[in-house]
Amino acid sequence: RAWRSRARLASRLPRGSDSRPIVRAITASRRASVPAGCYQLQSQALQQASPSRTRLESLRFVSRRAKRHLAVGSSRARARRRDTRAMAPPTRRRSVAVVLLARSASVGAWIRAAPRSARGGAMSVTVPVPVEYAAELAATASALVAPGKGVLSSDESAPTLAARFEAAGVDGFEDDARRAYRELLYATPELGTYVSGAILGADMLFEQSAGGTPFVDLLNVQGILPGVRVDAGDVQLPGAIAGETCSRGLDGLDERAALYREQGARFAKWRTKIRISDNAPSFLALKENCWTMARCARTLQEQGLVPLLEPAVLSEGAHSIERAAEVQERVYVDVFRALAENGVFLEGCLLKPSMTTPGDDCPEAATAELVAAYSVRTLERTVPSAVPGVCFNSGTLSEEEASLCLDAMNRIERKGPWSVTFGFSSSLQATCAQTWGGDPDRAGAAQQALLARARANGEANLGKYAPGSQPS
Repeated sequence: RAWRSRARLASRLPRGSDSRPIVRAITASRRASVPAGCYQLQSQALQQASPSRTRLESLRFVSRRAKRHLAVGSSRARARRRDTRAMAPPTRRRSVAVVLLARSASVGAWIRAAPRSARGGAMSVTVPVPVEYAAELAATASALVAPGKGVLSSDESAPTLAARFEAAGVDGFEDDARRAYRELLYATPELGTYVSGAILGADMLFEQSAGGTPFVDLLNVQGILPGVRVDAGDVQLPGAIAGETCSRGLDGLDERAALYREQGARFAKWRTKIRISDNAPSFLALKENCWTMARCARTLQEQGLVPLLEPAVLSEGAHSIERAAEVQERVYVDVFRALAENGVFLEGCLLKPSMTTPGDDCPEAATAELVAAYSVRTLERTVPSAVPGVCFNSGTLSEEEASLCLDAMNRIERKGPWSVTFGFSSSLQATCAQTWGGDPDRAGAAQQALLARARANGEANLGKYAPGSQPS
């Protein structure tokens, strides 16, 4: 091809002209790969070989030839790049596969099994670092979801608890009454038979009973693991849809987690809220909340605390149960993708999701069996088998409704090996709080009401709850 191009160029010269200077100039300019130099050298050579041509004519002639040559070269270069990309190994696809498979298996085991080439690239997962408390984390997580047991959520804020007691007819709910109510809960006889862990507020973790016994010791005596809530509430998320929020509390979490462990806590809850509407949740809200939750989980594990993650998909609105299931699947997929990318130890981590129910204002009610079917299907599609268990949040369900839904879930033959149990708050305490009413003389009756609901949900975890067998 080179000799043909030289011959064509020489044929354009006047008869009797010497083409060797042009050939030498073209060869030198191509080797230098400088197009501007190519034009200049060829013009000079042509001017020397053909004195009769004007400088403008020479430049036009060389410019046409050079442009045509460069166009052909560019198309050939693009073809070579396409061929090279087609022959290259698909490292990016392998990296995507690593991320997807890490959602459905233990991150540590998958990273050890993945080929070295699949670990690189822009989308590869973070290799988990050795966790000092790995064995303890796995044992604690398994103990929290032991058969017939669940978690008591008693970490309500002061305004939430005041509103609950105002509805029960208790006026002037002060700090002393709040402490007395917590003491009533934690000192309930035989509560450890059905409750494996209790979530306390950060302030209550350091509180004592009227007799001077720390609340942590009241729980430990019954074999109940103390836990603590570590998020600092939520704030509006700039750039998201109106009403969408993100949770706070990552700043200084490592120091606080170390202090909580020293006080006796062995697990910690992080809660974030996800709204459902026609255009919510937004992409920004999902990514921000799920990533923050994963960062919290990694920080807690490095301080020896089992993360109990609560991506609370709110039931506010008129959405259907199908829409709730759709959003929950999106949320849980993003949560476990973020956990994988942060190298979280899944065997030492628990999920506290909401049950899959229609919105509070939805005209179509759902039976316990329908709620159970959608809830289990959502877990099967999103939660890796390495997670030891799932502690459901009751949301706005009543005590009896929550127990019936949990019992129906455990009667379904499911694919996942996780324990499906309770992490209820109001669905364990509603009757207890109403029975107590701020009267110390009714503390014993209130404790029996709490124990009855704990027993009902313990039986529901085993799929053996008889409707109406426990007072509510």
